Amino acid sequence: MDDGHPLTGAERAELAWLRAENTLLRVQRDILTRIAADYARDVDAILRSRATGASHH
Repeated sequence: MDDGHPLTGAERAELAWLRAENTLLRVQRDILTRIAADYARDVDAILRSRATGASHH
């Protein structure tokens, strides 16, 4: 993207803000991915326990 022109102050500020937002969004994505994986494991465990319990009745 380097067109040979230096960034203006506003462009530098926007770039800094976008980089910070990108970092925050990556952290949020990682947290939500872990939560979703934990939830899926919990649901799987519940379904397996119900299936096992149902076969014994």
